[in-house]
Amino acid sequence: MSYTRTNLARFLVLVSFGSALVACGDSSSEGPPKLRNLTYCENPNVGAPSCSLAGYTMADDSGLRAKLEGCAAEGCHGTGGTAVTTWTMDLSGSVEDALTPLANVIGVNGDYLVDDFDADCSDMLRKLTTDWGNGQRMPLVPPHWSMGETDCLRSYLHEMYPPPPPPSE
Repeated sequence: MSYTRTNLARFLVLVSFGSALVACGDSSSEGPPKLRNLTYCENPNVGAPSCSLAGYTMADDSGLRAKLEGCAAEGCHGTGGTAVTTWTMDLSGSVEDALTPLANVIGVNGDYLVDDFDADCSDMLRKLTTDWGNGQRMPLVPPHWSMGETDCLRSYLHEMYPPPPPPSE
C-alpha cells in the first residue's frame, strides 16, 4: 500500500468509524434500553396493556367513545361527507363496530389502522404516541391523548383482537 494522501485519508476515516462503532457497543449491561414513548409494535420490552380508566372496555366503552368522537368530528375522520381524510369512523353504532372496518385500511405508515393480528401494531394506536411515524400526530389539535388514555385504547384493541395462545409443546 502506497502512502499517498488519499490512502492516508481513507485509513483515518476507517479508523474513526471503527472507533465510533466500538464506542457504541452493546449497552445491555447498563439495564434495559431506553424506549421512546409508547412504542408497542414488535417491542419485546413493552409491558402488557393495562387500563385504570373507566369506560374503556367492551362492556362499557363510554370513555373511549368520548375520546373517539373528537377523531370522528367534522373535517377530520367523521362521516357525512365532511371527512378530509382517506378513511372515516362511524360512531353511530358501537365503538367496536366503528373500529372493525379499520382493520382493512392501511395507514400512511404502511400498517393497518387497526391490526387484527397484532393489536400493538395498529397504526391508529401509534398515531396517538410521540413516535407517530409518517404523517402527523393525532389529534392534530391538542390536547393529545394522555399515556393512560392511549394505553386504554391499546387494552380495548387487545380485548377486540386477543393475541393467539402460545403454541403448546
